[in-house]
Amino acid sequence: MKSIKNKLTIATCTLLSQQSGNALAIENAWEIDNSFLYYSEADDRVSVVKFVAAVGGDVSDRDRVNIQVVLDTMSGSTPSGAVKTSGGGDTVSGASGGGGTGVSDPNANALVDFDDTRLANSLTWTHAHDNNWSVDYNAAVSIENDYRSFSGAVTVNKETAKKDTLFSLGLAATHDEIFRVGAGNTPVPLSQIADNEFAGEGQRDTTDLIAGLTHVINRRTVAQVNLAFSISNGYHTDPYKVFSVVDRVTNIVIQDSSYYESRPGSRKKASLTFKLNHQLYPSNNILHGSYRFYSDDWGVNSHTFDINYRFNFANTNYIEPRIRLYQQSQADFYQNQFFVDDGGASDPSVNFPKYISADYRLDEMTSITSGIRYGKEVGTDGHLRVRLEYMHQSFENSEFDTNKAIIFQIAYSKWF
Repeated sequence: MKSIKNKLTIATCTLLSQQSGNALAIENAWEIDNSFLYYSEADDRVSVVKFVAAVGGDVSDRDRVNIQVVLDTMSGSTPSGAVKTSGGGDTVSGASGGGGTGVSDPNANALVDFDDTRLANSLTWTHAHDNNWSVDYNAAVSIENDYRSFSGAVTVNKETAKKDTLFSLGLAATHDEIFRVGAGNTPVPLSQIADNEFAGEGQRDTTDLIAGLTHVINRRTVAQVNLAFSISNGYHTDPYKVFSVVDRVTNIVIQDSSYYESRPGSRKKASLTFKLNHQLYPSNNILHGSYRFYSDDWGVNSHTFDINYRFNFANTNYIEPRIRLYQQSQADFYQNQFFVDDGGASDPSVNFPKYISADYRLDEMTSITSGIRYGKEVGTDGHLRVRLEYMHQSFENSEFDTNKAIIFQIAYSKWF
């Protein structure tokens, strides 16, 4: 379930007006920020519990450090890629290593149980140079039951003399190691589950490049644009995802005919993001808006609109409704199933395309997330935030055509 995990790569600079009033007023402050997040999908699908602890502050006149620790656990059931009517004795283990369900369940291969835990640590060191230059150095490690990730990044920032414009250029490198729980291997792509054909551990290397521009348009408006490019080479196939072979005439799954998916060995991604923060007059409410266009060489294109409107109150409380709209096209090699014309009399694998995946995350998809956040200044230099959101996803071709989830988060930060 890498789709709901946070990947530790370059972080773009935060728009100035998104910081709280206390954070802007305190120079050389140390900050502790802790949060708890709960994510739960309908129908006993995926559940996530996530804890984040971060501390940051100045260690000299020119150096600032930030340390973050993330611990999350995920469990439940997730679509494997097989169609609901499949059975025939093939089961797919989930990330817990023992998640398959029996053939008496009509959805035996369609949903599989899993259980995963992740511990991630990151360190960012920022050094300020003369003439408004600064450099961020970042290192991160993420360890899971079936996944290891190691990354490093360098981001160079340059402010203009008037300090109304910030230019950023960042480069990151990530090395990932992918394997099945317990076995420490990966299945041979396009091999039949029953054949138990396995290869070694999968490895992937990724390079990310990001260029950003943040500009203070006036005393109430800040704008930002980011251009990002990423290229990765190595193992991109999900070792737990499968697809079913189906008779075209009867639309019945061929007995004992489930195969592991296959994805390309490289992926190039590019995105362009625009952000605008505006403080209204005389209410001093704040409007946050953003749009992102994403495209990759797998054929996936997406559009993301994100709008937040913060109502500020005199007692330092605020309420912030939010709506996020997301739409993506399906990958070129996505297929919900593979059809045959002879009822499985011959070996279907000889006609398989080089790449095929029934992973619902690669399907054409629309997602709407709406919610509200409440914030309050607590005591001296403390800040409490509570967020509640509802997400609805719809898929064009996938076996499970909808997904619904509730997201709850509570966070507290303290400056001293």
